[in-house]
Amino acid sequence: MPTVATPTSTRYIGVADWWGRHVWLERAGTRGSLPYRGEDQMAAYAWGRRGIGARELSRAILFDATGSVALADRFCRDFTHEVVADLPDVGFELDREQVLDWLAGYRAAA
Repeated sequence: MPTVATPTSTRYIGVADWWGRHVWLERAGTRGSLPYRGEDQMAAYAWGRRGIGARELSRAILFDATGSVALADRFCRDFTHEVVADLPDVGFELDREQVLDWLAGYRAAA
């Protein structure tokens, strides 16, 4: 179900086109590239699969959503396997609230 963005909401938008894969960060009505926060500078963001690119996307989304390097590093592999690997190959949209809900649910189950 598409999410209606409010001026204060944060969304992560992945687009796959003939130029490659791009991930946008949309916040307060402004869209820009999601900053890279990964360890492997050669890995491009990926989704719809597992691997280094998907893990680096997970790390960047978790870091942006939480503001915590420790949380992003601790949960990026699990977020990759449970969320990012299952995103549609052609593109995706995630809200910050969805990311935080996943994190809260995952930590409560642990």
